[in-house]
Amino acid sequence: MGKKFFPKNILESIDGIVQMEILNNRLSEWIFESKAFDNKSIYLVGGCVRDILLKRHSQDIDLACFNARQFANELAKEKKAVCVVMDKKPQVPCFRLVNKKSPQNYIDITEIRDDTIESDLKKRDFTINSMAIPLTSGLLKTENIIDVVNGKEDLEKKVIRQIREDTFIDDPLRMLRAFRFSAQLGFSIDPDTIKSIQLNAEKIKTISAERILFELKLLLRHPDVYEHIEKMDQTGLLSMLFPEIEDLRQCQQNAFHHTHVWGHSLEALKAYENLLFELHDHFITTSNKVSSFLNQNDNMAIIKLACLFHDIAKPDTQKIDDETSRITFYNHDKLGKKQIEKLCDRLKLPKKNSVFLCTLVDEHLHIRDLLKKKTRNKTVLKNIRKIGETIVAVTILSIADNKASCGIQSTPESKKEYFEKAIKFIESYYNDIQPVICRKNLITGKDLIKCGIQPGPEMGKILNLVREAQDEGIISSHTQAIEMVEKLKNSDIKA
Repeated sequence: MGKKFFPKNILESIDGIVQMEILNNRLSEWIFESKAFDNKSIYLVGGCVRDILLKRHSQDIDLACFNARQFANELAKEKKAVCVVMDKKPQVPCFRLVNKKSPQNYIDITEIRDDTIESDLKKRDFTINSMAIPLTSGLLKTENIIDVVNGKEDLEKKVIRQIREDTFIDDPLRMLRAFRFSAQLGFSIDPDTIKSIQLNAEKIKTISAERILFELKLLLRHPDVYEHIEKMDQTGLLSMLFPEIEDLRQCQQNAFHHTHVWGHSLEALKAYENLLFELHDHFITTSNKVSSFLNQNDNMAIIKLACLFHDIAKPDTQKIDDETSRITFYNHDKLGKKQIEKLCDRLKLPKKNSVFLCTLVDEHLHIRDLLKKKTRNKTVLKNIRKIGETIVAVTILSIADNKASCGIQSTPESKKEYFEKAIKFIESYYNDIQPVICRKNLITGKDLIKCGIQPGPEMGKILNLVREAQDEGIISSHTQAIEMVEKLKNSDIKA
């Protein structure tokens, strides 16, 4: 296997001593050197403590104290920071202080529940996230860690374990967080915790779409989530998030597939992640451009959703021939786009993510026609002008879709041929097509007005025809474009 697509955060590989120095500097800047601190009983808590012990970089600094609102407001005023009320935990006041000059530099301050920090820690989600370090002395000393739930022991065992039986009743989102931490840390989930998720899976429906989407994106951003998605599916939690799965699970397919639609969808996700890990091996000249594109706007995570739900409309389009028993799913891509739009609304995906996901589902079959030898270059260029660089994601999805089709009619030879063709197309897009598509238009609407053509449908049609000729290399100068406009103007062109 070649060089991995997902490099570690550079800070994750820094020596633990350096990590502590970085954290100490941030705490000094925010807390230790402030008048508002004044040796108050303040504790570093949660994931930051966990990451200190794991020698991992942690961007988050989570503090807990009594009278959190007052302390946060005093500190924000002193540091001239922005103070934002957060909804991190139900019924637990939390305040985020953000450095105005450096928005990535922030701290979170939460109210201590009950009378002691020990009692507060016992009400948190998982043992590995339920340790604290007192900062009262104005120093960060790891030997002073407060661990009342055996978090250190579970860190050593690499286990995600709920603290109490009602952990998921208090906040059902913690079930999704369990899988996110499992993927993020490479830890297993304790069997009793899995059973608790199975018992409480339906409660995830009480959580707001915004909180679910936040956790879901964190999970899907991880490079290797296939096994975690599969385990989440086995607990029933995934079906509670996406009820469409049950219909996909019951929908059988034709001889190009070896399993039902949902099984194929999971295999597509697996194939996509395998491709990502081998990205530098396959994209010889454009791996950096592909990587850059996939890391924009959560594209990598959204393609994973597309892998899982590109065939979302197959149950509603399935037809079985009475004589031959042949199964078809005509127009499942077009209907799928409409169904994905509803899923996007339910998840409250940002518009950019929604448009991207809908385009992937809508185009995931069309790309196969574009890659055929007989397809005219003009047709390919027209489609690329329509969806832009998204064509790369569509092609990658089609590779995963093709690799996940393992029925008797899908031969290794045909899949290898398609894979090579698709990779070559993406390389050609970046090396040959994109530079052409991105060139400035040879003419504008103002030029057409000078030629006596008024704004309207006819102008739009002529501009498109001239642009097509430019992209195909038929014309290459402003003069040639004007000559073409004059010919079109005197022809019978209709809008």
